[in-house]
Amino acid sequence: MARWLARVLFVAVVGGIIGSAIWNNIATNRLIEQATGTDRAAQVAALSKLAQRDDFFDLLQSRKLPARMRVAEGVEAMNNADGVKIALEMLRDPDPRVRERFLTALRRIGKANLAAVAEGLKNSNAQVRNGTVQVMIALGAESVPHALKVFEESSERAGATEVLAHFGAQSVPGLLELLRTKQDEGLRLDAIAALGRIGDRRATEAILPFLSLPSEKRRVVLAALGSIADPRTESILVRALRSSEEDSDARAQVALGLGKLGTPRALRALQEALSELNLTVADAAALGLQRAGVRALPYLAEAARHPDPAVRQRVASALGGIADAQAVRLLANMLRDPDVRVARAAATALGTAKHPAAVPELVRALSHPDGGVVQNAAHSLAQIGAPAINALIAALRASDPATAYWAADALSRIPAAEPALLQAARDPATQRYALIALIKRDSPAALPLLQQAARSQDPTLRELARRGLQQLAP
Repeated sequence: MARWLARVLFVAVVGGIIGSAIWNNIATNRLIEQATGTDRAAQVAALSKLAQRDDFFDLLQSRKLPARMRVAEGVEAMNNADGVKIALEMLRDPDPRVRERFLTALRRIGKANLAAVAEGLKNSNAQVRNGTVQVMIALGAESVPHALKVFEESSERAGATEVLAHFGAQSVPGLLELLRTKQDEGLRLDAIAALGRIGDRRATEAILPFLSLPSEKRRVVLAALGSIADPRTESILVRALRSSEEDSDARAQVALGLGKLGTPRALRALQEALSELNLTVADAAALGLQRAGVRALPYLAEAARHPDPAVRQRVASALGGIADAQAVRLLANMLRDPDVRVARAAATALGTAKHPAAVPELVRALSHPDGGVVQNAAHSLAQIGAPAINALIAALRASDPATAYWAADALSRIPAAEPALLQAARDPATQRYALIALIKRDSPAALPLLQQAARSQDPTLRELARRGLQQLAP
């Protein structure tokens, strides 16, 4: 009897569990149907219940695209923290259309729910964090206090930093307050780094006392001071750049700051740093000089005579970012450097500057004995574009086939060159290489000219035309 009763009780318990599971499944499915449906009142009520469940994202993912898109309408109708919570999680959706729709929903309801939106800055999912940053920036400077709160309370500060950096000067008072009133060293260092990104000189005096920190932490302080580039810190920055004991990444940031300052003392220190054994620092010194612009030209001209080819290469790279006639003249001289690595760097830099005065020098470089210099010169001429067309068309007549070929290669990459190429393809003196350029461009306008060339008495021209017609044939 007892055994029979135990069996009955077991069956009853199992039946109850199964029945409860079935009922819960039915209730959950009904809840999801309402949450993704078109009855707005029922949808809002269902979404409010779903928001209390940890698995609501997975449940919504079980529905097709149109149903998931409808959830955004319900979220907008809710216009509360629960709606924001759902919208933030939906930024994880695999379909970009869904993510974009929920970004729109967050922009619409976020103003009234900024504290809830800011919670997305703490999310472990990068898509949610990045989406939250976009929304808070779109919602305006009212986002700053909420971003500051997340910055202070969370160990995940990257998203909050992006928002604060975007609003720049409006974020500085709050970050300075954290620096003054909080004792958490990690928080203070992150605040210093954020102030460095903003680059506001109001932060200088508040940051300076932290230079007494140990080297591994001082690097954050030096990097921030380098980004701010306050003239009052010139001596500190020069000393840090020259110190091999400081962190190399911090010294690199300092180099950029010295370039921004552009004072004679700063530029002299950068010139010296071009020969640094630490390549990170040496390359940053070149960027710092480039940032200084025309003020750096006397120092770069001096460094262009340095016995180390690596230094001269960095000089060429720096000059490439300075759109000035003197920079072009210096680079033109460097095209004749005995070290081909320097000449190659100069050929590239002349294209970066995009100065029309560089065209004659680059065209001459198409005859350089080093193939790397020639290729870089052709690429730079293509970058300069329209101002180089006439000189390149003339170069198609060169007696050296390699020079004519590379002129054609450059012309093929200049969209505005097509009319001149079509004209040159009718001139026997430039026909062959003009056709090569047009074929490289996949130009349909070249078809009649290629058909005509296919009947030429010149077998080389006929073969070129045959290959071109095969490539361009409809």
